[in-house]
This record gives sequence, C-alpha cells and structure tokens, in this order.
Amino acid sequence: MQRGSPTRYPGVLKIDDKTYMIRLKATDPRTGMKKEVAKLLEGVSPQEAAQMRAELMDGIKNPVEQSRKVRVTDFAKLWIESKSLRIDFTTARTYVDALEGHILPALGNYYYDALTTQDVQRWIDDAIRNGYTIEVRNEAGELVKQRRAYSRNSIGVWFRVFRTMTRDAMVALNLQRDPTLRVELPEAPLDDDRESNSLSPEQLASFLDAMRTNYPQHFAVVVTLAYTGLRWCHTSALRWEDFDEEAGVIRVDRKQVRGKVGKVSRKKRAPKEYPVEPELAEILKWHRQRLLKEQAPGFAAGWMFPSSTGTLRTPNSLDRAWAKCLTKAEITHRFTVHGLRYTFTDLVRRANVDAVVRRALTGHVTEDMQRHYSTVGMDEKRAAIAGVIRLVPPERRAAPVCDGSGGTRGGTEEPEKATA
Repeated sequence: MQRGSPTRYPGVLKIDDKTYMIRLKATDPRTGMKKEVAKLLEGVSPQEAAQMRAELMDGIKNPVEQSRKVRVTDFAKLWIESKSLRIDFTTARTYVDALEGHILPALGNYYYDALTTQDVQRWIDDAIRNGYTIEVRNEAGELVKQRRAYSRNSIGVWFRVFRTMTRDAMVALNLQRDPTLRVELPEAPLDDDRESNSLSPEQLASFLDAMRTNYPQHFAVVVTLAYTGLRWCHTSALRWEDFDEEAGVIRVDRKQVRGKVGKVSRKKRAPKEYPVEPELAEILKWHRQRLLKEQAPGFAAGWMFPSSTGTLRTPNSLDRAWAKCLTKAEITHRFTVHGLRYTFTDLVRRANVDAVVRRALTGHVTEDMQRHYSTVGMDEKRAAIAGVIRLVPPERRAAPVCDGSGGTRGGTEEPEKATA
C-alpha cells in the first residue's frame, strides 16, 4: 500500500479516491498518557474521514461524555454477554427473550442518557394497549387472527429486566438519572397475586393423593418438592448418596438446568443439609425400591429422580400428570411446579415457624441474615418440617403401597394406573 498523500484535513491521508488513513494523538485524561490511533477507512469521502477523526479525538479527550452516548441496543449486547457468565441458563434466556422480543424493539434506538421516564412509561402503556396477535381456528376450521392482552406478570418481567439493566448502565455510563423511576405497571387484579400459585393444606393433600394414586412414578419427586420447599433445579439434581437415611437428612450439593450440572449458586440458594421427616423418608425408600426392582435407567448412575430414559428431568416431564391431577383434585386456579415452593412457604408460616428458621429452610437469606444462617440448628429445622407435614391429613400423606406390580418409571410417557 502506498504511503498516502496529505489532504486539506489535518490528520487525514489519502490512499485513493475512496480510501483514507486517519491518524491522531491525544492525552487520555483517565491515565494522563498519550494515546495514538491509526485507522484505515474505506468507501468514505475526505469530509467523512475528517468527521470520524474528530469523533475519535473527542472520545479520547472526553471519555465520560462519550460513554453516555451509547444506544440502549449497544449497551444491551455488552450487558447480556457479561451477565451470561454469572447467571444460570434459564435466567439468561428470560433476559434475552425480554430484550429481543419487547425491550429493544421499543427502546433500543434511544441513547441511554437521553431516555426519559415518559419514554419508558409509553412503552409499558403501548404493551398494555396493543397486546399481541395470534392465529386461531374458528368454528369453521379457518385460521383467523385474534388480538390478546399481555398479562400483568409478563409486562412486569420485561420491566424488571430493563430496570436491572438500567441500574447497571447508570454506573457503567455515569448516567445522571434513572428513567425507570416512577414508571407505573398495570394494576393487578384481585386474583392475580402469589396466592393464586399456592395451595391450602387440604388442596395439597388432594393433589398429592391424586398424584400417588394415578402417577406413582412422579409421586416421590412431587412430594419431596412439597415437603422441603426446594427448587426444582436442586431437587432434580439429588443423588442417592445425598440421602443420609440414618441421620435423616438430605445434603444439597448441586443444581441442574436442562441437564447441565453445577454447584448451588449464590443467586438461588439452598440449605446444605435438609431434614427428612419419617413420612418423606418412607416415600423415598419406597421410590428407591421401585427404581431398583425395575432397573430404571439412571438409577445405576445414582440419580434420585431420573427420567424414563435415565437423563436428568425437566419440569415439563410432569406436564401431563400435573394437569390431570389438578383436575382430579378439583383445583381450578393456576398452579405450577414452582407453586409447591410457594405452598411450602405458606405452610411454614401457618405452622408458626420462627422467621429465621423460615429463611434457613427456604434459602431466602439476605446479606444481613446470611451470618445468622448457621445459627439455625437441625433440631429447629426438623421441628419446622414436622409442623408443616402435620398440616396435611395423616391418612393422605403415606407412601404408595408396593404391590409387586412394579408400576412405571419416571418420565413423560403415559403411566399405568396404580392398583394401590
């Protein structure tokens, strides 16, 4: 390449009619050191090259001002790349879906420092007003478009993702105001609260009874979730070596998300040891005998709740059984697998368990409470679990009767009906 000839624009050298080299030297105020930049530009005019040189110079001399002039889309790309190193797959997927599907199409072109509360509120209001369109079949079997409203919960998730990103942007970009302040979400209807994803003691008993009778292959994992309040990611990663039958405890050492096993994270905590009351211990022993008798895939590898193919399970492996058991238990409101954790928390409260013990059981430990975590003894935890189980009618919390028929393995296939 030829050296280039000077132009009438300082620092801009002409290579050919559409190629220019820009050079500049400036002192970086953050380090006090000289910084040199040389950059080859193709397909530009000399005026455009000079403009780009001026912008680079300004970026070096005024790094704070320059950092503010970042579009929401550009910051989001860097933010999600950094976050994905520190959060689990499911949370990262939630962030990406919210950003790509809802946040960036509405707010992505704004410069972050120019974004206002009114802009964010307008985005929320438009989502409420416009909803989304899907195709459904009418009575004649024809596909027709139908407009539906987003749920308050969905809009709330998007907003929380954007608020989290914005608070990180305020530090990274030295923003002077938070555009998420005083933004109002749609009002929650009276039946749209956490209780709608929770069961009363009698409803829980009916639900577990339906699961035990109709889907015994799922009963053990469901009742473990119900009687411990552990998250699915921790429960589904349990191994038989984690169950100390003599001591009556389960040790929680790992989690799994979509088959990827890792350590328990700081974001989603779990007690290191969890008490196992006799009712749950009997169910786990029955479950182990059933897996052993059937030589179920995954049992030899040591997994406590393997799928029908021996892999680690996902929550949707319960979908068919879950829906039918809700119907049999006459539970008509929304209730999910995670709702068992909500239910456990409610039952612990009903059992008048001390607040510190509640936090130690659920893993909902704040930084201030973390130092108190180890002061909760196993005897206190055991008494709390016993209090929760006592809320379930005694005749409806026993393990299934093993009649020698073997039942069916855990997984997603349609099960045989238990004869017990």
